[in-house]
Amino acid sequence: MPSLQIPDISIIIVSFNTRELTRRCLACVEIHAQAVHCEVIVVDNASTDGSAEMVRQEFPEVILICQPINKGFSGGNNPGMKRATGRYILLLNSDAFITQGVLPRCLAYMEKRPRVGILGCRLTNPDGSLQPSARSLPGPITKLFHISGLAARFPTSRIFGKVDYTWWDHRTPRKVGWVVGAFFLIRRRTMEEIGLLDEGYFLYFEEIDYCLTAQKAYWDVLFYPHASVVHLGGQSTLKTPGRISSHGRQSLAIRITSEFYYYRKWYGPLGLFSVAAVEYLWNALIRLKQTLKPGPHAQKKKADATAVMELIIQKWRYSSKPSPTTIKNNSG
Repeated sequence: MPSLQIPDISIIIVSFNTRELTRRCLACVEIHAQAVHCEVIVVDNASTDGSAEMVRQEFPEVILICQPINKGFSGGNNPGMKRATGRYILLLNSDAFITQGVLPRCLAYMEKRPRVGILGCRLTNPDGSLQPSARSLPGPITKLFHISGLAARFPTSRIFGKVDYTWWDHRTPRKVGWVVGAFFLIRRRTMEEIGLLDEGYFLYFEEIDYCLTAQKAYWDVLFYPHASVVHLGGQSTLKTPGRISSHGRQSLAIRITSEFYYYRKWYGPLGLFSVAAVEYLWNALIRLKQTLKPGPHAQKKKADATAVMELIIQKWRYSSKPSPTTIKNNSG
């Protein structure tokens, strides 16, 4: 007989052609989530690899929601968020694997700090090295630092290292601009106040948008270092049929579309123009340099820079038109 107790955490996992990873993710949850009362919801984004069948057969206690088409990150998580009954909602990537103590530690920390609306933890590679887990809100300046390589070249600088807080040792809790959606713990009251994820984003920038929305509503976004999750990264993109599977032009187009939508939504035409100009001019400089003074792989670098410039022009024209998608978060 189902328990009438309200779950501590509703764990939402979106699956898109990641059957084996989803199986591993669910197994980790089954083993390491016993210290808290959880409900687990898997939203299958029209997988063709048998992901939904695997969940249904091997994890019958999991709530399974099957979608007729791939609706991306926001459109995949939102049905789970609507269905969730927990006091906290955890968005967990299918390629993210929790370990012992992660959930009780994060839960205990948020229980003691009622103004923390969203919490992220340490994301590590399989070898234990730290992935970018705590990040500053994007802007034209931080974008320039990133694409120019200044952030990577001077990671200990408080100026150039502000993109991913690389100057900081990540050993203490810290309020940050945003945390990565691979492990994204949301207080229910926060979700009820600011709504669901904005489905104007198919992929990329949706968690940035949600963190900024929470902060505008006076909720804190916090990085918590005393819990660690192994995250592989990019697995659904790798499994997608067609050009998107190679992190190529289609994936780039999705990123630029989401980025332009984000800037138009939050910073208006001037902010959108600023970030588009930074990326366009940087790639124009790359193309010019490789034309005047060709280096190794000059033709590929010129072709890549040209592709980015073409996409920026294409997406700029589209983004200048009235958007058919509502700017406000879809609260269901």
